[in-house]
Amino acid sequence: MNLDSIKEKLQNASIFHSENEMLNHKTVIGYEKKFRWAWFATQLNTFIVATDFGEETVDVPTIEKHLTESFNFAKKNYRGWPRGLQSGLGAICILISSNITADAKEYCQKLKSGKKWSGFSIPIAYNPETKEYFQFLSNPMWGAIYYPHFRKLIDNLK
Repeated sequence: MNLDSIKEKLQNASIFHSENEMLNHKTVIGYEKKFRWAWFATQLNTFIVATDFGEETVDVPTIEKHLTESFNFAKKNYRGWPRGLQSGLGAICILISSNITADAKEYCQKLKSGKKWSGFSIPIAYNPETKEYFQFLSNPMWGAIYYPHFRKLIDNLK
């Protein structure tokens, strides 16, 4: 997985949004809006924000900064019903680096990104050298109805 392959897969799924920069690194962003009765008749606005850090170290503070910037970008750019009124907002944040700390891996796997009002920030770290993904291992209680969809979006980018 790299930014070019992510962009191509997002375009093929008709969810490409833009090329951008996040934390001074090249970033590809996708945006999807879905409504499902199975989600208790809610609309979910999901941004996929993938940033290539190259060989730069990705640690917990880097992930937290990326999550914050990504979620702020998502809040600013999504179009839809007001958040919380049968509407949720998700930011799937993919950080690509060949240097990911052990704490950062655990942070992604245990989904330590915290709760947001009608929103979700989901960190994923990917090491292109070892082809390892570090993402949530189980669906949390908060927003559990959406996590199978988030997992499917992530898996389709691999």
